[in-house]
Amino acid sequence: MKLNRFVRKISIIFVGVLSVGISKPCHGFDNYDGKISISRNVKEVVLSAETDYRHDGDDIFHRHYDVGANVSLPFFGEGWSVRINFRSVYKKSDEGNWELEKRPHGQIQKIFKTSATKWFPEIKWGIRTRQEGRFKENDTHVTRNRSRIKIKSGRKFLKVKPFISNEFFYDFDKGEYNKNRLNVGVDLPEINKIASSIYYKLTADLDDDEWVNTSSLVLKIGF
Repeated sequence: MKLNRFVRKISIIFVGVLSVGISKPCHGFDNYDGKISISRNVKEVVLSAETDYRHDGDDIFHRHYDVGANVSLPFFGEGWSVRINFRSVYKKSDEGNWELEKRPHGQIQKIFKTSATKWFPEIKWGIRTRQEGRFKENDTHVTRNRSRIKIKSGRKFLKVKPFISNEFFYDFDKGEYNKNRLNVGVDLPEINKIASSIYYKLTADLDDDEWVNTSSLVLKIGF
């Protein structure tokens, strides 16, 4: 029975990611992303792993693998936590070669809720700041900060919970804010304790003093 449940879980994840990976971009989306994450509590620490594949309709052009540990900070107050991660990022070059970038990073986060009012439901807030290093194969090193604000409804609408987040990227080497990421989506109902979400991701990159937008449809599955 346990084996059958495990097989069903893996099948659901596979079908979900496959449906994203083989899709051709349609009007409004440049790319499709598929994410799988795993987290487990080990005493007072939450250990996690994640994989992310990005598809432009013709080929996978980005993939990364991430492991990390999260610890709560009760002496700071309720909802505070600190996290350390190591991420290996592979990007496909114009020549078709995979180029590796190593990204160690640390972050601190505060999560809290605001009560429902006459006009708004209960809201779950997440405020996070992340400091990361980017070590590329050509021996260049970049340091940047990523600060994100996320809000999610505490109430379900049609069995889903909508959310929105915005993340600001600041490059310390260039001394400028040069990237922004807006996510708008929903958390879907759990299936066999598998959590999933689907969202629209709009990434804006500053290139030669002009903002270039890239839109993506993302499916994220966690268990």
